[in-house]
Order: sequence, then structure tokens, then C-alpha cells
Amino acid sequence: QQKLGSIVGTPSGYIQSLPKPVKRRIKALKKIQNDVIQLESQFYKEVHILECKYAAKYTSFYDERREILSGNKEPNDDECDWPSDDEKEDDDEDKLAVSDDLKKKASVEEEKTEEQKKAEEDIKGVPGFWLTILKNVDMLAEMVQEHDEPILNHLQDIKVKFTDSDPQGFTLEFHFSPNEYFTDSVLTKHYTMRFEQD
Repeated sequence: QQKLGSIVGTPSGYIQSLPKPVKRRIKALKKIQNDVIQLESQFYKEVHILECKYAAKYTSFYDERREILSGNKEPNDDECDWPSDDEKEDDDEDKLAVSDDLKKKASVEEEKTEEQKKAEEDIKGVPGFWLTILKNVDMLAEMVQEHDEPILNHLQDIKVKFTDSDPQGFTLEFHFSPNEYFTDSVLTKHYTMRFEQD
């Protein structure tokens, strides 16, 4: 590790060994790269301005999502009018003209006891929603460890708050139900955007 640390930032001698015309071309390439970085910096500044503008427009949707997830709102029939994958599979099965015997066997398996039905009716919102999301997003799945799961089962909402004044950035807010792991109901992580090059 120490040997690697001493190498970082040390010139390899490669550029110094090149002929003068090639060194000149490399300087031109560095200048082009710098111009690209400057343009990219402007791009990200403008993207951040757009994110701030649209964040306010998303708020009502996210508030409604939170209400449904927590069980504070039960969506009406119009709000639930969305074809699911299961419904498409059911339509495909009907088209295949499944035999009556097979349908009867399936319906017996689907029958539930009164106790099971009552337990399902008592479920509030969508339990484990955020844990399921975090475990199924490729970019995040590897970060969720087994010991995180009981804590993340208490996660009720994730909010993003953008900062459009200097320094620009955003804050992630993780809202939790009361739990035995920590006392704060909201954990935050702030990110500052840097637009200039290193």
C-alpha cells in the first residue's frame, strides 16, 4: 500500500520521453479535455436547475404514494385501474383454454381460511415496500446487507430535497417508524454538488 501511495502522482517519464511534436499534441488534447469538462460542468448545473424545478411538481405524487404506503389512504377503483402482470397472465391462461379440472384444482389452492382473509384485511399499507425496492435496484442491492433488513423494514419514506442556492446539492431524508435501533425518526444525508474540476 505504501509503495502504491508513493507512485501516485509521480510522473512515469513517458510524456517526457516523447518527441517535442507529440508533446505539443498532448497539450492540445489536455486543452480539449479541459474544455469538455467545462462544458460538462455547465450541463450538470443546468440539470440541477431542472431537478429543482421539477422536484416541486413531483411532491403531490410522492405525498400520495406515502399515504398509500403507510395505510393512511386506501386508493379508489380509478386509482387502481392499472393492468398488472398477473392480470395479463390470467388473460393468457384463459386464451389457452385450461381444462375445468385444472381450474378447480387451482381454485381449491387459492381458497383461504377466514383467519387468513382477516389477517390480509388487517395489513396496513404496503409492508416492506422500501426494503423491497432497495434490494431490487441493481445499483443499491449490493449495499443492503442482511443486518440492515430489520432496520429497513421500519423505513416509511425517502425524500429528496434539492438546494438551488450555493452550495448547490441535495439532501436525502430517510423517514422511519418508531423502532428499537435508533430514536431519530428522520435520518439525513446531504450531498454538495461540485461543478469545477479537481
